[in-house]
Amino acid sequence: MKIEEVLKPDCIIEHLEAESKEEALTAMCQILLSKGYVKDSFPEAILERERLYPSGLPMEGHKIAIPHTDAEHVNESVILFARLARPLEFSSMGDPDEKIQVQLISMFALKEKKKIGFMLDVLITAYSDNEVLDAILKAPSAGGIYDVLYRAVGSRMDKENNA
Repeated sequence: MKIEEVLKPDCIIEHLEAESKEEALTAMCQILLSKGYVKDSFPEAILERERLYPSGLPMEGHKIAIPHTDAEHVNESVILFARLARPLEFSSMGDPDEKIQVQLISMFALKEKKKIGFMLDVLITAYSDNEVLDAILKAPSAGGIYDVLYRAVGSRMDKENNA
């Protein structure tokens, strides 16, 4: 899998207004639905998975969430990235009782079940670099966010593909 196959310029949200994580996730799902990337079942599947398996990464520095769900809800593989207008509370991936303030959401939808673990590893590795998240937060536009993601996630995908 190559970065060009999943990262699309029109799937970057520069400034997402939301009052809760559910509202943010629902808005993101609606974008994927409107573009035909996911099935009608995707929004409920994302919200249910978030309840059962929280997606907030408990890292030092900037915080990000990586929500995703099963391949059966996907028509075409894609990453949808949102920079929030203000941080929202998410539960931590490792400890649902730990609450973290997230300002970035990287939702992915993969058609191939066997690639979900690969994508999660690539994204967690890329987002563990606080300089990457800092560059995303400082990017002046959706195009700038796309460029940072393309370089950071794409280079890690290449390494994983060649390993």
